Amino acid sequence: MAQQGLEPLLAARNPERVKHLADELGGLETAIADVTDPASISSLLQPGDTLVTTVGPFAKLGRPAFEAAVQCGAHYVDSTGEPAWIRDVFSRHSEVQAAGTVALTAFGYDFVPGNLAAAIALDRAGSDAVAVDVGYFFKGGFGSSGGTRASLVGALLEPGHEWKAGAIHSTAGATKERSFRTTAGQRTGLGIGASEHFTLPRIAPNVRDVGVYLGWFGNNTAPARYGSAAISAVTKIPGAKSLISGGLSKLVKGSTGGPNAEERAGSRSLVVAEALAANGSVINRVELEGPNGYDLTASFLTWAASQLSTQEPLVLGSLGPTEPFGLRALIDGCAQSGLTESD
Repeated sequence: MAQQGLEPLLAARNPERVKHLADELGGLETAIADVTDPASISSLLQPGDTLVTTVGPFAKLGRPAFEAAVQCGAHYVDSTGEPAWIRDVFSRHSEVQAAGTVALTAFGYDFVPGNLAAAIALDRAGSDAVAVDVGYFFKGGFGSSGGTRASLVGALLEPGHEWKAGAIHSTAGATKERSFRTTAGQRTGLGIGASEHFTLPRIAPNVRDVGVYLGWFGNNTAPARYGSAAISAVTKIPGAKSLISGGLSKLVKGSTGGPNAEERAGSRSLVVAEALAANGSVINRVELEGPNGYDLTASFLTWAASQLSTQEPLVLGSLGPTEPFGLRALIDGCAQSGLTESD
């Protein structure tokens, strides 16, 4: 945001650390806010403001920021990738709409590029497309942050979801996998709950099935699928979920930082969407390539904040990436972030 000339108010729980960051970025204004004190968040917001939050795991820590935004009439943008939290935000669509605001959840590497690729593919395919599958992959080393790992662990303990036969259904963990043809070769992803399951049927009502697959696991995709199914079964035992969560939280720390600039420069994002006919044949295929996922996430959050602060949204409520400002605006915004269609 600072690089784009914006002047955000930086809010965090540690006054020394947030002041140090603000000084590094040219002397931005700061405030102290903590999710354990919801009033400290709502006191910062006015109607029409835009709150951008990266406080996760969101299912555990994200609710105070979301509630504050809705109550204060502020727009809301977050960086989650957690299926349970995404579903929660979309379930509050009417409430966000009544507040006269926009809520953009999962506005990062997962799941903006897939929404964009699928929207382009479905637009080109027309009414013949009744299904769409999206795959998220990368080139080079990925390098996840502590926050990403903590969120992923939390997501494994919660039910997933999918759009199948024209409706949202709960799933027991990551139970599916699918292979995609990409410019980097054949890649396999593990099925996950994503924002695309809520957003794509809105822009293409003829779509009956949506699949989203995460290709972070490489040769470990099948073991990850079996492990997710096992965890899902175990957590049905009374008390097991809390016990597992407590044990994993000791092993996976959230605030540990992420890959540095050199590590990020060695990684590229790759996202594929395929619009499918009723017989399963591919009508249209779109592949997007761009910078590392963390760099994309920073750019997407900045773009969303800038748009919400300067443009009147086309619609209100809990929305997908294409809905507030249209497909053309999203294409242009993602191109500014370096995410473009592969040749």
